[in-house]
Amino acid sequence: MDDLFNEQSKNIRIYPATEVANDKDPFEGNSTVSYLNPIPIKAIVTDLTATQVGYKMPGILTDKAKELIIKKKYETLLTSSYKIEIDGDTTYYEGWKQNGKCQFRIEGNYLRVYIYAKQV
Repeated sequence: MDDLFNEQSKNIRIYPATEVANDKDPFEGNSTVSYLNPIPIKAIVTDLTATQVGYKMPGILTDKAKELIIKKKYETLLTSSYKIEIDGDTTYYEGWKQNGKCQFRIEGNYLRVYIYAKQV
């Protein structure tokens, strides 16, 4: 797997963010998100078809979804990410979350993550 990762990996940027609650109106629950500097890492990126999206990410309606394989040491970076950029593309992706937590699968020294672009 290490040889495959070294040959097939691409550069991605992960944007962590901080969320500041708006104290002016406690009943609204508004918050402001400020993005921090992106952190570049390597990942194997593959596209998902519409059928795969429905099976692997139930409840998500999108036309752009990808599967990432990253090293396990970036787990905390992944869980704090708000958006992900792949190879300088203008489309930003976000991780598939359930109950506010990014979902991933551990496979040895690697993580398998599903990300998608939100439809507007």
